[in-house]
Amino acid sequence: MPTKRTIKAKDIVTDIRSGMTDSELMDKYQLSAKGLESLFKKILDAKIMTVSEIYGRISLRDDTVGLENLRLTPRNYLAFSVPILDAANVENEGAVVDISESGLQVSGIEATAGETKDFLIRADELQDIYPFGFQAICRWTRKEPDGTPVAGFEITDIPEGSLHELRKLIRSLTLGG
Repeated sequence: MPTKRTIKAKDIVTDIRSGMTDSELMDKYQLSAKGLESLFKKILDAKIMTVSEIYGRISLRDDTVGLENLRLTPRNYLAFSVPILDAANVENEGAVVDISESGLQVSGIEATAGETKDFLIRADELQDIYPFGFQAICRWTRKEPDGTPVAGFEITDIPEGSLHELRKLIRSLTLGG
């Protein structure tokens, strides 16, 4: 039976904060992309580092493993613009950029990393999809050059009926979905 390797949190935190890329971290600690993602989650769960410290790192090198390579569910890019509303303020409307059963990227709605939002998607004008809602936590944010806010959200709570509508949306309106 293989023995588990131990990676000292202090060592990897120092390396992350020093600017090591994901691929350098994987090489140094002999981790796969999935293993590195698991390690990141453990660091976040232990509150050793913040989401922005881990996922907000910017590398000018081409060897950084992008977060999209660590996804457990594939991104689905929408063929049409789909409006999304902040349920706490329905006048706060944005657009879904990409979506999966576990998360989405939203343009046009302000958020901060760690903030939980209740969303409502109304794609009924585009297809036979009923409006549906869910709760999601913001994992990262950025501003486009024109100042438009963009944020990535992890879906944390979605009723079964809403999940059904989400799946219909993914099948009908995504490129390659």
